[in-house]
Parts: sequence; C-alpha cells; structure tokens
Amino acid sequence: MSAPGNYPSDELLWEAFKRGDRLAFRQIIATYYTSLFRFGSRYSKSSAFVEDCLHDLFVYLWDRREYVGPTNSIRKYLFTSFRHKLLLELQRTHRRGWVDEEEAQDVAPDQTIEDFFVYIETEQLSAQKIKCLIDLLPQRQQEALYLRYYESMDIDQIAHVMNINRQSVSNHLHKALSFLRESW
Repeated sequence: MSAPGNYPSDELLWEAFKRGDRLAFRQIIATYYTSLFRFGSRYSKSSAFVEDCLHDLFVYLWDRREYVGPTNSIRKYLFTSFRHKLLLELQRTHRRGWVDEEEAQDVAPDQTIEDFFVYIETEQLSAQKIKCLIDLLPQRQQEALYLRYYESMDIDQIAHVMNINRQSVSNHLHKALSFLRESW
C-alpha cells in the first residue's frame, strides 16, 4: 500500500518525517488521526482522554523523531504505539478499558443522519443481537475483531498491535467468529 500524498511509500514518508519535514508529519497526522481516535474510543468513552493520549503520542513522536526506528507500515507503527500509550494511561489513571460500540465516540460518521435512521429501522434487531453476542466475547477476541473488521488490518498487523503472535490472532478470530456463527 503506498503512502498518501506526495510520497510513494510509507518508508519514504516516515523518513521525511524523521528528518524534520513538517509537511510529512502533518500528512501522517491527517491520514491517521481519525482512525486512531476511533480505535482509542474503544478503550475509553471520554473523547478528551482519547484526544489527550493521541496528542501526547504525536508530540512525543515529533520530539523523538530522530530516534524512532524505520517502518514500512506507518499505520501498524501508530496503532501499536497508540495502543501502548492508551493502556499505560488507563493503568496510570485506573480507568476501565475497552468500551462497547454504543459508548465509542464516532468523530467522522460515514453516513448522513437520514441513512442512519433508515439503517436503524431496518437493521435494529440484527444489530442488537450481534452487539449482545460480541459483548459476551472475551476482551482480546473483541479487540481482534475490531482491528480486523473495523480497521481492516491483516493478521500480521493485528499481531503487532496486540503484541501477540500470528497464531494467537488467528485463534482469537476463529473462536470469536465460531461463537458468533453458532449463537446466531
């Protein structure tokens, strides 16, 4: 996957950022901020908390840009770093983690309000059933499902973000999907 904007790859965009190119850094923020915020909103229903963690991460990256390692996937690097930052802050502040979809913040909805109401009217029962079933899953299975189906990450990216091996990711996804199929 090529990097957005004027850079043909994530590696080149990242290297430009590491050299102090403010436009490259702005491009990274513009490209990944919304996805990271949505991901962070799964850990806390406080949008201020998620924003603070995200801003802290970007400030830290800018301040330490000369020391960060190379990456061929900025997305994977940022999701892993942000997850680590969120977990540390949640632990430090004794907040609970991983909220359900209803509590999650949605800063950039993809649908108009009319589309949303049509969806609610036609799919409400199915959505409630799926939500109830997902809520029954262990937290790690919920997290793997979210990264796979909401963030479109592949198995290797999920493994990196969750800090587990590929087989564990596959197991989490398989168990979660099997449970959802059997319970449906």
